[in-house]
Amino acid sequence: MGRRLHSNISQKWHSIQHKISVNNDGCWIWNGYVNSSGYGMVICENMTDLPQNSYHVTVHKLSYLYHHGRLPKDCLIMHNCDCRRCCNPQHLTAGTHLQNSHDARSRGRLRGVDYIKTYGKTRGEFALELGIAPATLSNRLKKWGNPYYNPTKR
Repeated sequence: MGRRLHSNISQKWHSIQHKISVNNDGCWIWNGYVNSSGYGMVICENMTDLPQNSYHVTVHKLSYLYHHGRLPKDCLIMHNCDCRRCCNPQHLTAGTHLQNSHDARSRGRLRGVDYIKTYGKTRGEFALELGIAPATLSNRLKKWGNPYYNPTKR
């Protein structure tokens, strides 16, 4: 089964390489279809050994699988170059969602509110204080920019 996986991934990787160029930072830039989040995407039919039996696969994931092998359980692929279209295996590492969040925050890429810095408490603590769900607090900030605003009470 492992050979078949590598064979399928190898065939797909070789079939898409003509859509990759290299920039001055050493990033291998995907010049094909890019999803709404900015990641390069390819269609992988009949590749049942891909994670979650994926049909649409990010190019950086395909590159990681081809060059490094299987992705560790509960991991995603992180870019150390901060370029979403990059698929250079030297710029890709496996990490957990938590590691990815810490990496994004340390590089200033994490959008959203730093609740502790802004309000002196975590999102959960602040939501509890207001008597609302944490998601409701986030939605109030996103939609109205005011955590205290309640459209149902006027």
